Amino acid sequence: MKRLIHITFLLTAYLSFAQGDISEIEYYFDTDPGIGNGTSIDIDPDAEVLNQNFSIPTTGLSAGNHKLFVRAVKDDGSTSYYYSQSFSVKAANATFNTANIDGFEYYIDTDPGVGNGTQLSVAAMETIDQSFNIPTAALSSGSHKLFIRVKNSDGTYGAYDNVAFSINHSPAVFNNYDITTAEYYFGTDPGTGNATAITIPTGETLDENLAFLTNTLPQGSHRAFVRVKNANDVWSLYDHIVFSVVPLAEINIADINSIEYYFDADPGIGLGNQVTITDTETVDQNLAIPTTGLPTGSHRLFIRVGNTAGNYSVYTHTVFSVRTPTFFNNASIAAAEYFIDVDPGFGSATALSVSGDNLDENLTIPTSASLAQGDHYLHIRVLNADGSWSLYDRKLFEIDGTLGIDSDDLSEIRIFPIPTSDYVNIITPYHIQIKSIGIIDLNGKVVMQLNNPVEKINLSNLQQGVYLLQIQTQNGNLSKRIIKN
Repeated sequence: MKRLIHITFLLTAYLSFAQGDISEIEYYFDTDPGIGNGTSIDIDPDAEVLNQNFSIPTTGLSAGNHKLFVRAVKDDGSTSYYYSQSFSVKAANATFNTANIDGFEYYIDTDPGVGNGTQLSVAAMETIDQSFNIPTAALSSGSHKLFIRVKNSDGTYGAYDNVAFSINHSPAVFNNYDITTAEYYFGTDPGTGNATAITIPTGETLDENLAFLTNTLPQGSHRAFVRVKNANDVWSLYDHIVFSVVPLAEINIADINSIEYYFDADPGIGLGNQVTITDTETVDQNLAIPTTGLPTGSHRLFIRVGNTAGNYSVYTHTVFSVRTPTFFNNASIAAAEYFIDVDPGFGSATALSVSGDNLDENLTIPTSASLAQGDHYLHIRVLNADGSWSLYDRKLFEIDGTLGIDSDDLSEIRIFPIPTSDYVNIITPYHIQIKSIGIIDLNGKVVMQLNNPVEKINLSNLQQGVYLLQIQTQNGNLSKRIIKN
């Protein structure tokens, strides 16, 4: 039985970089195999911030709890810290219960046994999304846990969910004293007043950037704790943050004295095509790289620099295409047009007002409310004065779903595996019915149209490349980018 995790990554905070684009991500389960040894997913095109859906196969994992780790790889080969998410794999013979929920029970702290908690009745339904008032008057002051589990119409109880909370029967005390002192410590609490003091301005609140000395800490993970004291000599509870101590990077002060480049396959450090430069601390110049001898198609250019100490940097790279030489057209641009996803034919797209010998301006392109939620391509082409149409330029963009049930439902549609070499599977929530499916290539051509609901599409006859898979349902439409290997 195939099992997959469908995860949406917004890798802004965790897996983004100050400079350079994310060119791939790698993932692994439970145990780190080492940087570069995880399962790689190519990001095409490279992106500064990654906001994308991925279907991660879990075939081969044992039933039970696991952890998925993901890290990003920049186009210079450096990696981010990992991002992790816990999940569970159910046994292949697990059964799914489709009976309606008709009640639930709760208990606090100690489980009285299934069916023996405090019962609450609800109207029979598939899901529960409502508020309840749970009385806590009889509970003692202190920390507690509330546990809730649901029961369906065939008498089966689900696993519990829980939340921690605190009870304080003492009257609330309002603090009108200014904060006068702050202190911090790492790891073990030395006792109030015995930690490292921090000089702060006196005031009702503390909103300052604090610098902690970490030079005596060993490498690894640590916790920093901070608390404050007011003018009435009362200490607050602590706040804390987790951080890591890592080795200081070696600072290289040797000048750069060489540049080398290569295409596609690395010949080895020092064995690329050499570019002579004057010794310098930094390189900021334009290079003309000959492409003679490269076959027509997509290629990658890699560049790295060497310094006077004999060390080479990690590479940076860019993707480019080699095309068959064509004649140069000097006629002025007479018209321009754009289309989204599907090409209606030359001259039949939406016109843009332009003039001159080139097109170099910011354009505002309206997007229709009828566009499907998800990925789309904007295509722009121009017509010159002698009646010749240019090749188009294209840009990937995304339509976010509006807040609402339909948008949430569409987000639950799973499309996997991506990339694929033959079939792609589509799994929808039980209440969503597929009306039609279309597949569009990057030229704007509809290469496949299915007007009946299917859960598996054969892509083996399609050429390798990127396509848009567009799904029409009664709840709205979804458009997702897929890759055929």
